[in-house]
Amino acid sequence: MSDANAKREANLAAKEAAKKEQNAQIAAGKKAKAAEREAANKQQQQQESAKAAQQAEAGKQRDAKVATREQQKKEEQEARTKARKAKEASSKYSKKDVLDLKKVFDDYDADRSGKVSLDEWTRGLENKKKKNAIPAGQRSTLEQRKAQEGTSILDISESVFHEVDKDGDGDITFRELLKLMFSFATPEEIATMLSWVAPDPEPEPPPKPTLSPANLNQIKKLFKQYDKNKDGSVNMSELKTGLKKLGVDIAEDLDRWMKDFDADGNQQLDETEFIAFMESTEAFYD
Repeated sequence: MSDANAKREANLAAKEAAKKEQNAQIAAGKKAKAAEREAANKQQQQQESAKAAQQAEAGKQRDAKVATREQQKKEEQEARTKARKAKEASSKYSKKDVLDLKKVFDDYDADRSGKVSLDEWTRGLENKKKKNAIPAGQRSTLEQRKAQEGTSILDISESVFHEVDKDGDGDITFRELLKLMFSFATPEEIATMLSWVAPDPEPEPPPKPTLSPANLNQIKKLFKQYDKNKDGSVNMSELKTGLKKLGVDIAEDLDRWMKDFDADGNQQLDETEFIAFMESTEAFYD
C-alpha cells in the first residue's frame, strides 16, 4: 500500500513539476513577445520621430527658400526704385514744369496717339479761344478787351506748329515740344524728362523655375502619403491632415486652394492637380 502511495505522490510531483515548467515557458514566451513588442514600438516611435524631424527640417528649408526669393524680389524692386530716383535727379530742370507741360500737350493730343497733328493743334487753340471768349451780353473788362486786341495766335498757329515740328513729319511729339521749351537741355536731360512722363514699364516676370526630378519625386511621395485610402486622389481632409504635419496652417486657404487647383471640381486632387498645387507654393524649387 505504501508503494502505491509513493508512486501516486511521485506521479503528482512529476505532473506538478511539468506544469511549473510549462507555465515558466509560457511566461518566458509572453515576456519575450512583450519585449519584442516594446522594441518594435520603440523602433516605430524612433522612426516616426526621425520622420517628423525630417519633415520639419524640409519645411524649414522650404520656408528659407521662399523667404530668400521674397528678399530677392524686394531687393530688385528697391534697386529699380533707386535707379529711377537717380535718373530723375539727373536733370537741372523742374520735374513739375515738365509734368505741367505734358498736361498741356495731352490737352491737344485728342486721340492720345502721343503726337499732335496740325488739325489737333488748331482745334485745341480754337477751343481755348472759345473758352476764354467773353459771353454775349456780358460787359467786358479793360483787361479782357486788351486781350482781344492784336493778332490772335490762331492767325499764326500754322507757322508756330511748323516751328515746333522740327522733323517736318506733320506731327508734334512731346520730345519736340521739350526741345523747344528747354532749348539748352542736353540729350541726356531730354531723355530724363521723357522718363518722368512715361509710365513705368511693368517689370518682366522672372523665368519660372522648373522642378528637378528629385523634387518632383518628393512631391509624388507626399501624394502617396496623403492619399490614406489609396484611391488615387487626396480629399480635403487628407490634404488638411498632411499639411498640418508639415506645420502649414491652411484653415483659411484650403477652400481657395481646392477651387484653384481642383480642375474637375470633384473636391479632390489627383496626382497631376496635387503636383500643380505643390509647385505653386514655390517650396520645392532648388
